[in-house]
Formats: sequence, C-alpha cells, structure tokens
Amino acid sequence: MRIGNYFGIPLKVNPFFILLLGMAFLYGRLTEALLLFAIVLWHESCHILMAKVYRLPITDVELLPFGGVTRIDAFLQLNPQIEWIVAIAGPLGNGLLIFFAYGLAPYYSLDPQWFDFFIQANLGMAVFNLIPALPLDGGRVLRSLLARGRGFKEATRTAALLGQILSIALVGWGAYLTVQSEYQGLIFAFSGVMLFSVARKEQKNASYVFMRYLTHKKQELRLKRVLVARDLVATVESSLGEVLEHFQPPCYHRIWVLDLDGKVIGFIGEIELIGALFEHGLLHKVGAVNVHKI
Repeated sequence: MRIGNYFGIPLKVNPFFILLLGMAFLYGRLTEALLLFAIVLWHESCHILMAKVYRLPITDVELLPFGGVTRIDAFLQLNPQIEWIVAIAGPLGNGLLIFFAYGLAPYYSLDPQWFDFFIQANLGMAVFNLIPALPLDGGRVLRSLLARGRGFKEATRTAALLGQILSIALVGWGAYLTVQSEYQGLIFAFSGVMLFSVARKEQKNASYVFMRYLTHKKQELRLKRVLVARDLVATVESSLGEVLEHFQPPCYHRIWVLDLDGKVIGFIGEIELIGALFEHGLLHKVGAVNVHKI
C-alpha cells in the first residue's frame, strides 16, 4: 500500500507492517514500533544512497515486518560486483547509527531504557539482515559471491532456499513464543511468513529476470561499447539451456563449439545464441546454430 513519496521515490507499507503497528498499539509499544519504523527507513535510505552513487533507477521502497525492500530496476541481481555493495550499505548504516549513539552518549542525558532499545534495534536489524539468505541483504551478498562460480540462476536458487529454511525457523520460533504468551511471537511468525513469500518470489523471478536481461543485451553493448568477455566450451549436442546455465552477467560470452571428437568447429557469439534461444527455445542444440568457422 502506497503512503506517499520518499525523496521522489514511491514509499509503500506492507499490510503486515501496519498490522505490526496495530499490535504494538494494543500492547502499549507504539512508540517503540515508530522508532523501529524510522530505523528501517534509515536502513533503506543507505541502500538508496548507494544505488544513487551507481546511478541505478529505483522503482519504490516497501517497508516489511522484518525490514524493508528497495526495488531497483537495473538488473542489479545480474551484476554481482555492484549488488553486494548496494546490499551491504544497509547493515553498515545501522552500524553507523550505533557508532554515533555511543559517541554522543557522554554529551547528552538519555534515558538508559531508550538508549538500550535504540542500540539493540539497530544491532538486531544489522545482524538479521546479514544472514546469508534471500531476500535479506546477506542473501544478496551470498548470491553475488556464488554467481561468479555457479551462475545467476543457481546462485539465486541456493540463496532463496536458505531464505525459506530461515522463514520456517522463524515461524516455529514465533509459534513457541506465542504459546508462552509472548507478544513478540506473533511478530516472528508474521516475519517468517513474509520472508517465505518473498524468498519464493525471488526464486520464481530468477528465470524471468535473466531472460529479460538477455533481451536487453544488444542495448547494453551499444551503450557500454566495451564489455568483459568470457569464453565457454560446448559440444554440438549441448542444448542452449545448458549453455545459459553457465552465463555470468554482465560479461559478454563467446561459446566455442566442439564436435563429439573434441575438435573445435567454431564459435557462437552471445547475441547469436540469444537470437537462436528466442527463435527455437531452450532445448535447441548448439550444433544447429550458425557457427562462425575458424
């Protein structure tokens, strides 16, 4: 649900976040919840600032029970060198608030209870978001590291699976606390449900994001003019889908084609392979694509 703009960026609040505020009000913890709201917004502001540094277009910002999501429409997932930097900016921003809080504490008379809550909230948000599971910041860092060796789709699948496992653990812990009459249990349970939903969405969208990126490859080549090249080797019996599994954006790929005896026949450029992919599909054989002879 959109509630306004944040420095020109649409600001949305997830219904579960509103429910969290309502629960906090009923339990007399609305002030703490509003402070947490401000901390989450600061966390997302750090992501926004880093995205602005790299001139990445931001679609919107959504606040969730376990934090927030800054959506960037720039195929950031497929640029591991930048994704981890933008992702780590959020937890580092929380760490910066902790540093300033301790630095200013000797000069101001602060209620120890509120000071402790502020420190714990920032520390908890930073540590939680550093867990290596999508859609958390740590999951995005993990994906950027795995993508270099496993490719984008496999890296997303692994990080999203860890996110789903984490969400199930959160729901279980939340259920236990609820049985113990602890109101925080409902917060953990709602956060787990949301985390599971977003992690599954990340996993399902991986193929869509990748294919959408491929359709923009020609435009990227025209704009950047120079891309880092990466060589792959495939036999004439390899399918286009098998080759795509080893793509590592934002590199430009050249596929060397071998016959069944291991002799080099020629090579296929990434643009030609993408064209064959959209014309014939993932199961089309590499050997059936026009090869540049050597």
